Amino acid sequence: MILGDKPSEIKQVAVITRSQQFSKLLTSILADWQFFAVEDLSAATVAFVERGVELPDHDVRVVWLTSMPLEKGDFLTTPISLSEVYLLLQAHFFPTPRRNIRVAMDIPVELKIESTWLQGQLVSLSDRGGRLTCAREIPRGAELTLELKLEGETLRIPSEVLYCIPAGDSSSRLQPQIGVLFKPTNIEMFERLKRFIEKTCIECACAREGISLNDPCLSWLSLPVVNGNP
Repeated sequence: MILGDKPSEIKQVAVITRSQQFSKLLTSILADWQFFAVEDLSAATVAFVERGVELPDHDVRVVWLTSMPLEKGDFLTTPISLSEVYLLLQAHFFPTPRRNIRVAMDIPVELKIESTWLQGQLVSLSDRGGRLTCAREIPRGAELTLELKLEGETLRIPSEVLYCIPAGDSSSRLQPQIGVLFKPTNIEMFERLKRFIEKTCIECACAREGISLNDPCLSWLSLPVVNGNP
């Protein structure tokens, strides 16, 4: 469901907490981002560890999960922001880190270019842009308005075309693919999209792992609120 960089090598992490359910949930989210959890601490390069858990001797970078800020060492305070986790891992593993979580989508959209409306399909979304398919090629630099429905609300987002990949012969390339950069007049739109994406990450992992959205383990995470609903 989640789109990440294609790793040149396996990005191995460890998740060590007293909550088996939360460890399973965070492990599932990290796997969506192409970071893979290992049980052997020595095999990991980054470990997310609940504060207070004793660890054997190691040379792994530890990120403590703690309810209170620490005077030294890497830490994330609970409830944890998924965006902070993503930024930390990107900065650790990649020389040119991404700053925005991307999720795979499959929802219809409409594109307004000047006075013409076109149908399209959104296939990837971040809080800063997206990738979509459309029957027509749209040149780089073109300005358009993207209209889509998220969580029952219709959003209209001014955007700029960053690239256009022509249609190909494969089943996944039957139509041109267009990358757009969002240029909303209200910067609150970025925060709204980020909350939706984080919520999608959590819901997809819960569904895959059979974890209820009311499970106490979700108290470890900063649950995004979208349109008044957590």
